[in-house]
Amino acid sequence: MSELVREIVEVNASIDGDEENPLLIVEVEGLAPTAGWTNVRLEPHVTITPPDDGMQDFDLVGDRPADATDALTEVEAAWEGELQDWCIAVRVHAVDNLIEDEVFEPWDEDDESEAA
Repeated sequence: MSELVREIVEVNASIDGDEENPLLIVEVEGLAPTAGWTNVRLEPHVTITPPDDGMQDFDLVGDRPADATDALTEVEAAWEGELQDWCIAVRVHAVDNLIEDEVFEPWDEDDESEAA
């Protein structure tokens, strides 16, 4: 059965694609409480209405081995999917903490640098 990993170490969120078909890319590094975790992944929270804060929440989860000794172990996961028009940042949850990261549209940065 899947459960949250212990701690989030780093979150990197970015946008790929183009203005018509933007993709949200989320890469996460975390710590699991034991060695041997499998199926480590990001699970997005599903919302019916867009959240007021513009945050897309994710859980970093995996499958704990039945017979593992306690030893913090590095784990990684990535997620790629459609960028919702309301999303301005991501928030990734673990047992002991959460980390947020803003997302910026790469084509907006080019427009701003040309105007300067």
